[in-house]
Amino acid sequence: FSSLASRSFNVGYVDCDVVPDDQHSARRELDDVDTLTTLERCFKIIHEPVDELMKSVRLPTNSVPGSASSLRILITSYLARFMKRSVFDKIKKRQTKLDHNLFDVIWPAMKKATKEKKIDEDLNVGIVIPDYDVFVVFQEFLVPLIKDMHCMELQQEFVPHPQMQFFPHNGNVLRENPSDVHLNLDTSGKFITGVVIECARNLDEFDFPLNLSIAQLEKAERILTSKILSMAFATAIGEEELGTYYTMNEILENPSEIRTILATSGLLIPMLDHNDPYQTAESIALNGKYWPYGRGVYVSHMQDLVAWINAQEHLRVLCCTSSKNPANMGSAYSKIGRAMTFLDDKIHFKHSYFLGYLVSRPSFLGTGLKMTLFLELPHLRKERENLRHLCVVRGLHLLTSDDQSRVRMSNMRSLSQTEWQIFQDYTGAITNIVALEKELSMSNSLHIAATLLKIFRKKKNSLVEAAPTH
Repeated sequence: FSSLASRSFNVGYVDCDVVPDDQHSARRELDDVDTLTTLERCFKIIHEPVDELMKSVRLPTNSVPGSASSLRILITSYLARFMKRSVFDKIKKRQTKLDHNLFDVIWPAMKKATKEKKIDEDLNVGIVIPDYDVFVVFQEFLVPLIKDMHCMELQQEFVPHPQMQFFPHNGNVLRENPSDVHLNLDTSGKFITGVVIECARNLDEFDFPLNLSIAQLEKAERILTSKILSMAFATAIGEEELGTYYTMNEILENPSEIRTILATSGLLIPMLDHNDPYQTAESIALNGKYWPYGRGVYVSHMQDLVAWINAQEHLRVLCCTSSKNPANMGSAYSKIGRAMTFLDDKIHFKHSYFLGYLVSRPSFLGTGLKMTLFLELPHLRKERENLRHLCVVRGLHLLTSDDQSRVRMSNMRSLSQTEWQIFQDYTGAITNIVALEKELSMSNSLHIAATLLKIFRKKKNSLVEAAPTH
């Protein structure tokens, strides 16, 4: 694994039959005719001409970084930017040591293509990482894609990912408790309806859960629960009582009281029904054939923090704000920061020199941190494309729904920055968006469109660095 830890993203992959020290590939080419035929069909789907709506979208030369969420395009059209014929022909016959091929990486995009889902509805742009060696074996495709997802220029070199740092040495932090960050992003309670923060990790000694045996799944579960089901962990997250651990079977029961509670608070992760014949294949591709064995979730005593075990990643810690104070971002961030700091000190997680903490979902690479806010923006929502651009230049991933005012915003970047830097950038961007909505809500309705256009033009050229206010 040394190449992933030090230099794999700076050297080219050479065909396995002439690399004597290759530790990542199967060292043999894919020769299954059906699979190769399927891959060719996938390539054609990715490069299919877009319809008239999509043709109206042009690629502004200054729209990057963050173009993964700035364009109104299908997931497949986005992937086409990185899956050129030359790249495809180079990697289509490769396999990892665990026999994963290119289809095992891009199959979610093929599934979504049939439903015509747009790219802004999926943080991971229709790909998954089935095993760690995929990062090396398919790097010609993944390197530019990962850079774009994390707001990097394609010609920009990867830099060593910084050490974990959830909290600063000084700043907006209580001196008597450096792990308390006090930040309410919406004291009025009018705009922010909730916050969910997730941080993902994988154990260093195991591959992703989908590749593990029952014995390995159970061992990984024991390693994690032995640290989480302890008073030391409860104390670390600021609680005085132990939480409860539920097996995945208990979560999947119908009805399940705890599942309802988690769904209400936003702490229930998306799950497929392994017994549903229409979902079985996808469930196996994501979770392996032993689902739901060796899986479960720890729910803290206050029920605002959970730790999912062996659910796509070995560990997924989620924390939410309370319904009474939904915009208290600092509280949720502090709690998950204390949890991860505690666990990182006790457990050795899989880590790469350039990519940080390695996970199966590429948008989580680096810190493994994803912050999501739920907002009511009735005025900004009226100009959806302008709102999207306002988000992109601030490193925000915008997800909209059928609701005319409600949106979700997540941080795009989680790579090459510390957790504290990401938190500061994200909360600063959200504060900006909320201020714009507040300004519009106070304007005369006849001037809303003109005001928004003025704001949009003023911000258009700022990109990542804020333009001076005139």
